[in-house]
Amino acid sequence: MTSPGGSEPREKLLVNLTADLRRDLRIRAAEHGLNMQDAAALALALWYETPDTTDVDTRGARSWGVFLPAGGPDRFAAECEARQVTKVQGMAQAISVWLDAHPSPTTRVVAQPVKRILVGNQKGGVGKTFVALGLAQALAEMGLRVLLVDYDAQQHLTERLRIAGLPEGGDSLLTHMLGEAKKHPARSLVAVPHERFQGRLHVFPATTDAFLMDARLALLQVGRDTCLQRALAPLEGNYDVIILDGPPNLGLAMDLGINYVQRRPGELMDHSGVLMPVWSDRSSFKAYDMLNTQIETHCRMTGATVDQLGFVVNAYDSRKGVITRGFYDGWNDLTTPGVLATLKDSIEGREASDLQIPLFEHAPDCEQAHVFRVLAKELAA
Repeated sequence: MTSPGGSEPREKLLVNLTADLRRDLRIRAAEHGLNMQDAAALALALWYETPDTTDVDTRGARSWGVFLPAGGPDRFAAECEARQVTKVQGMAQAISVWLDAHPSPTTRVVAQPVKRILVGNQKGGVGKTFVALGLAQALAEMGLRVLLVDYDAQQHLTERLRIAGLPEGGDSLLTHMLGEAKKHPARSLVAVPHERFQGRLHVFPATTDAFLMDARLALLQVGRDTCLQRALAPLEGNYDVIILDGPPNLGLAMDLGINYVQRRPGELMDHSGVLMPVWSDRSSFKAYDMLNTQIETHCRMTGATVDQLGFVVNAYDSRKGVITRGFYDGWNDLTTPGVLATLKDSIEGREASDLQIPLFEHAPDCEQAHVFRVLAKELAA
């Protein structure tokens, strides 16, 4: 088995890991200019050289997968047996030792392109808009400059922010993608006015012509695959993160979104990619299987590498019964990608959507807002 997008033969190690250690490893690796799997390999190498290590709290650890150089999983298993510790404890010790030995640098070691996140799932009603908007708010609250693109013809995101449409003189996203725009795309942006975001959160609103996107783009004979990238390229230098609220289908627009978030030369693994909101039900598993097939087909046909950042389980309520809990466990059993966050069903989120008020303005201290802040911290790495 080889790692996605890697040329060196690697083997997958499956082990349980706490969310805090996974998050800290991901953030620290990015700060030091490393892919997460390379940081994990270095952590194990350091652990092998450190005979005296203390136990680490592993309560709440869930399935996690990492690709190690060939032979790595067998060596790790042998070392755990020799030290008489479980694999869960061994990995927790290794990561903790590496984190202690590699504190956060004052400046990022390797410069990265603008972070690009496609919030995607063709299944309607799973919370793509809610997740895209919540993540964008959390990132802007952190101090990052965020562009939120309403890439869904149904315009739910535009409506939830009470945006009337494009500013006067602005051109639609489709017009820019077709090369027919007359003005710079910055003329099409709307700032979210709430003081909490300090002018750092901007929106590219959707318009009704988005319903024609697949049909219009199908007639584009030159440059279709990169037309979304060309449309957004003039804006990238002004933002730290660009988030696309994806369409609820597997059509051409989704293909272009997948292409836009592909890994660029020199870009770290999982810096950009597809974030997938899901529910704890059978249809979400089927929907993900279809989306995964589309991503894999796109990569195979184009040679691109597209990272799947992970799942956000939305509107989870364990009281809905054993079937719901079983499907939730099923998401957590997936390791690459894995579950990054769980949003429990909450009245605050529903009220914010119904009242068309950003969640962080309506209920900044609610549990869902906290989950978005934790998710933003990890994805900002």
